[in-house]
Amino acid sequence: MRWLISSMLSKPATWLLHIALATIVVGACVTHFFGEQGEVHLRFNEAASLTTRHSTLTLFLWNFNVISDGGTPVDFVSELRLMERKEGVDKLQVDEGVVRMNKPLKYHNYRFCQSDYDSDNQGVVLAYNYDPWGIGITYTGYALLLLGMVAFFFQRRTCFRALLRKQHWILMLVLGVVVVILAVIMTHVVTPKPPLQPVLQTPLLGIHVSVIMLAYTLFAVIMVNGILGICMPKRRDSLMQLSRVLLYPAVFCLTAGIFIGAVWANMSWGRYWGWDPKETWALITMLVYAIPLHTHLIPWLRRPVVFHVYMAVAFLFVLFTYFGVNLLLGGLHSYA
Repeated sequence: MRWLISSMLSKPATWLLHIALATIVVGACVTHFFGEQGEVHLRFNEAASLTTRHSTLTLFLWNFNVISDGGTPVDFVSELRLMERKEGVDKLQVDEGVVRMNKPLKYHNYRFCQSDYDSDNQGVVLAYNYDPWGIGITYTGYALLLLGMVAFFFQRRTCFRALLRKQHWILMLVLGVVVVILAVIMTHVVTPKPPLQPVLQTPLLGIHVSVIMLAYTLFAVIMVNGILGICMPKRRDSLMQLSRVLLYPAVFCLTAGIFIGAVWANMSWGRYWGWDPKETWALITMLVYAIPLHTHLIPWLRRPVVFHVYMAVAFLFVLFTYFGVNLLLGGLHSYA
């Protein structure tokens, strides 16, 4: 117990990161076991009933518009009338609300999001989600994770700080400038250009793509280091130290990008995680790259040649996540 308390006091940011991840897992479990989600199809002048845990909710679609910009749809707007009769209450409660793309309608712990619409513009499909506790717990985990990642770089007793002291600041500065330039170029190339799909009409697009591409760029630099380390035995140790320094911000950027995407998904589709192929493989890639951060627990990764081979092979996961998923698996991210 004393060791645990001492470790938490000496490495608070490291412990905060792990506590945050545990909190996210708890939130996901609460969502899975106690949440509710589905879809409801509404047509003009036709009632659709939704039986909730505590009442029966009747929905009417009384107006629907596709907002266009130069002939390209940029938003879907569904105007609803909601009538609810709670158990044991005779009075019928009537409310009205609007569902827009990336702006869900919140109604008594239920959230309705625009999912699709009929080709004749006379009906819509809304995704609904009931999760009063899981989202709050999960978002708390996201906030703790962000705080932990920022605090980690200021924590004194870490492998990252020890490795950083061994590197030449000029080399790190040059690499940093190169990485930023590459990330900006790649982000400009891969970001969808206007006109954008309605789901992409959000400021989170630029943040999500930029952070993810910065992570991928760092992983590319680490992969090149790995190949050089395999081919240049005399430089293996120094190249491994450099790769390990870059690995921390790379993993943190990918992690942040994933959870920024989760917040975006919660706004657009009513759930922050849906095991979409792109989401799943981004998570797998994060876990693959997180393993070398724990070399104190994995002795064989301390060997330079093994480390370099691992990092070179690991980049295949990045390539598959970015290119392979789109070509082979598709999903909601097929536009990315």
